[in-house]
Amino acid sequence: MNVLIAENEFTSADTIQSLTSNMGHTAAWACSGPEMLQCLSEKKYQLLILSAQLRDADVMQLIPALRKRHPDTPVVALTAHNSLALEQQIRQLGVIYYLIKPQNIHELGSIVSHVSHKQA
Repeated sequence: MNVLIAENEFTSADTIQSLTSNMGHTAAWACSGPEMLQCLSEKKYQLLILSAQLRDADVMQLIPALRKRHPDTPVVALTAHNSLALEQQIRQLGVIYYLIKPQNIHELGSIVSHVSHKQA
């Protein structure tokens, strides 16, 4: 399964990339909203793991843009600034999971495994 990690924090992106690679998946990393959209235009991804605080991007606009081009791509949202309002807004945009940073790596691994099995 191809996984795109859209995260501007290197440590978090590296941890997620290691997790997905160790699970046998191919992972790519985009550190900005425009880079994420560029990656999505070049390759098909079966899962997007997206930071809600990407620099130079408003996820409230980014997710709808993603949905127009790739309506079936599952999205997992990560946030370091949790609030009920943010969670509700993001969930209304169709993300499948909403996790608070620092994310529980075992929980994220379970989500990746679940998505992978649904894709098979």
